[in-house]
Amino acid sequence: MSKPQIVLLPGAWHTPAHLVGLGKSLEEAGYTVHCNQLPSVGSDDNPPPDLTRDIAALQETVTTAIADGNDVLVVPHSWSGIIASSGLHGYGKKEREAKGEKGGVIRTAYMCAFLVPEGVSLLDALQHQIPEWWYPKGDLTYPTDPKIFYNDLPEAEQQMYFAMCKTHAYGTKKAKSTGASWKDIPSWYLITEDDLAIPAFAQDLMTGTVQQLGGDMKVERIKSGHSPWLSHPDFTVNWVRRAAGEDLEI
Repeated sequence: MSKPQIVLLPGAWHTPAHLVGLGKSLEEAGYTVHCNQLPSVGSDDNPPPDLTRDIAALQETVTTAIADGNDVLVVPHSWSGIIASSGLHGYGKKEREAKGEKGGVIRTAYMCAFLVPEGVSLLDALQHQIPEWWYPKGDLTYPTDPKIFYNDLPEAEQQMYFAMCKTHAYGTKKAKSTGASWKDIPSWYLITEDDLAIPAFAQDLMTGTVQQLGGDMKVERIKSGHSPWLSHPDFTVNWVRRAAGEDLEI
């Protein structure tokens, strides 16, 4: 059986450049990897006012990955969990098979990512309390502290990766999610216990809510900050490969 195609989704302020190492390791393990920049990141001249353009970009990438009938694993990080949940309805393998279509998303592997019900925005999830480490200015938002993302990396690496971050559209943080694909597509979730961006208790609450609502979600944990593929690359690659269906030791 051929391996599923993998779609990596960068989080807020982040780009495919941040995920190059993870993508390369997965390719070396025999996977085809897709990772495109979401429209809400770095769109200084025309920031999206809602989730529509990000969802369309995800769906275009997933459609490319499915092609003539491939299985697909989608791996969202952080904020992009909202895009995955909103955008994957109808793309699940079981949903597609019911319509006589081949291939589809077999699983979503949320990497310390936001999980919200349909009709809930990021700001709703934050109870409209903007954290001290990012701020809005006009239609854009800016992060201020590299430690929030990379607290378990050496300082020089923190600064390097933080310098690669771009602006993020404020409208997408205020926009309501448009779906909850975790109700239909099986999920994995990696809780990062030393996370300063989305504290572990919040990740526990989100995954617990999904499970209470009937979502098929397998939860694992790692003692890591918000970017586990950078601070714990071997574990994270192994986790993604296991989510893709490989029988590997933890």
